[in-house]
Amino acid sequence: MKKLLYIFLFISFSAVSFSGNSDKEKKVIATTQKTLAGKITDVTGESIAGAKITINETGETFFADLEGNFKLTVKTDKVYSISINTIGFQPLEVKSNTLSLFSDLSLKELN
Repeated sequence: MKKLLYIFLFISFSAVSFSGNSDKEKKVIATTQKTLAGKITDVTGESIAGAKITINETGETFFADLEGNFKLTVKTDKVYSISINTIGFQPLEVKSNTLSLFSDLSLKELN
């Protein structure tokens, strides 16, 4: 009976130990990523809906919503080139390290 009790306690402490490690791993992953969000507008401040936002190095593509808002996640240890394109406006390219959590990006109309 004592042996069974020791085995049960050993398994219980092992499970607690393993669950603690997974939280640490999640924290490490969370701190290596950065969320970038903002709004795509024209030079007058009007929202541009549906602008295509591409992380050039990964090929990941996102689209601004109806109010021009966007949100994407990048790794903090790398600098990415991000392109913004939409019909009727000049393309814009920015580096991820120049953007903050909320960045408004302005596109110029084509001539």
